[in-house]
Amino acid sequence: MLRGAPLIRSPTKQLLLPFRLKRQIVNNYSVRPVRTGKGRANFWSHIFGKYLVVTNTLGLGVLLMVGDAVSQQYERLEKKDNVQRKERLDLARTCRMLITGLLIGPIQHTFYVQLDQNFTDTSRLGVIRKILLDQLVMSPTYLFMFFYISSLLEGRTIKEANEEIAEKFIWTWIMDCCFWPGLQYINFRHLDSKHRVAFVNVTNCIYVVLLSYIKHGYDGFKRKSSSKS
Repeated sequence: MLRGAPLIRSPTKQLLLPFRLKRQIVNNYSVRPVRTGKGRANFWSHIFGKYLVVTNTLGLGVLLMVGDAVSQQYERLEKKDNVQRKERLDLARTCRMLITGLLIGPIQHTFYVQLDQNFTDTSRLGVIRKILLDQLVMSPTYLFMFFYISSLLEGRTIKEANEEIAEKFIWTWIMDCCFWPGLQYINFRHLDSKHRVAFVNVTNCIYVVLLSYIKHGYDGFKRKSSSKS
């Protein structure tokens, strides 16, 4: 008798014993692992846990890059010249947006982490307080960094970057105040803190298109207006 095999007295069970032992051996020594779903769970726990800052930074960089590509397509459709409409994607400009997002990402991530740690109240008043801090602190910081970094990457001087900010910042911030408060109420009120920046990045899909258009398309519109006058 094999070690570990139970003592079976019934004749019927004795006949079935070889089949049971075979099944036991297959289960114990099969090289094919049983899928428990833990690998997938560990992947997502790393993405939104241990490496959350990397996830948020890459997310912002990629979304700024995609948003700029969409903005370029819209700018081409605005042009009346068929030759200009067929212009290729400006990859250098799109890469500059990617780098801009990668540089802003860690600061944005740190801000929301500190905001959640220092303001834990999820009541309506607490959420409104967070929204005000977001619009008065993070939003201007984000816009200043966006215009400064992208301008310097284009080869402009700090003086030229300051002139661009003086011209575009107020209107961009007003658009920001119209766009974000309602979305951030959902974010701060109903979502887990680890999904905070991911939600902002996803909703950024529309915002970054507008932002890129203000950054690049607005200059073309201004040149057209000045030439007509």
